[in-house]
Amino acid sequence: MEIDKAKFKRLKKKVTNRYPKAKTIRDSSGLYYVHDGEGNFLTKEYMIPNQKTVTEAWYWFADTMKVNQNIERTHPKRMDLKSFEAKFNRISKRNKK
Repeated sequence: MEIDKAKFKRLKKKVTNRYPKAKTIRDSSGLYYVHDGEGNFLTKEYMIPNQKTVTEAWYWFADTMKVNQNIERTHPKRMDLKSFEAKFNRISKRNKK
């Protein structure tokens, strides 16, 4: 996978916005992974395998972050009845005026 410098910078910026201390680390087998700088093993949590190149490591980490954000946004536990009631009350107040 070939990633140009501009795309690599965008990917790295997306990750570092969420994890400011993120950096690339090389493991004992010579493969790379992105570490969040806080001691959390996010690659194990998200089940991202270590990559052959630094750019691939940042690419897969950024892509996994995007997928995780979409899942959290639409997770059923996040959508409770109180939030819907508040939304409907707000809309109904607007319509009564």
